[in-house]
Amino acid sequence: MPDFQVRVVGVGDAFTACHYNACLLVEAGDLRLLIDAPPALARALRDLSQASRITVGLDDIDHVLITHLHGDHCGGLEQLLFWRRFVTGRKTTLHAIPEVLAGLWDTRLRGGMDTLMHPDGSFSRLELGDYADVQPLGPGVTHIGPLKLEWRPTIHHIPTSALRMRVGTRSIGYSADTAFDPTLIAWLAATDLFFHETNFGVHTPLASLVGLPPEVRARMRLIHYPDQLDPATAPICCAREGDCVAP
Repeated sequence: MPDFQVRVVGVGDAFTACHYNACLLVEAGDLRLLIDAPPALARALRDLSQASRITVGLDDIDHVLITHLHGDHCGGLEQLLFWRRFVTGRKTTLHAIPEVLAGLWDTRLRGGMDTLMHPDGSFSRLELGDYADVQPLGPGVTHIGPLKLEWRPTIHHIPTSALRMRVGTRSIGYSADTAFDPTLIAWLAATDLFFHETNFGVHTPLASLVGLPPEVRARMRLIHYPDQLDPATAPICCAREGDCVAP
């Protein structure tokens, strides 16, 4: 069975001044799947490499999954796709639910990426498929290398996908951004370990998570938390940048 683990690239919310935005790197054998692509992605991966004593950069991200279109979750995708096209010369495989893919190019990427100027001064038009191999997430289980991945929608402003990922008998979950949703937590709690957001506004209040059964909280790692939350004193274990966790 291949190794299966998650490295924490970033833990912060959209307004953080202390962390990188929430982002996970899933490793299963030779597979590296980046969950979301926040701004300053190259720097976040460099710092992850230094903290973890591994080597991972934009060249190493052959798969990326975007949970939704808020900038703190997809703002680094342009950087990744430009690097892979013009420096590495290898496309990234881009995964997302159809509702996310429907708006990704026109609302997030097109303005800076649809026109290419050549050395002779001529121009050509590009589409998302020129930068990435696009793979929509369908219903049921999606196979990405040795990884079996499932998704379900969350309660958020825009279409957003929570995830469950499995290799063999081991599994990890990720809430992505969501209001408090006991049905989603029950779905995630079927995994060995899961990351769950907590924040203000239309997100999940920490108090709601503290009220969950102890056996659920024990398998939970907080992510996407505000700078005001101190991981050292938080009532539920917080993910930290550079962590490597395995189910």
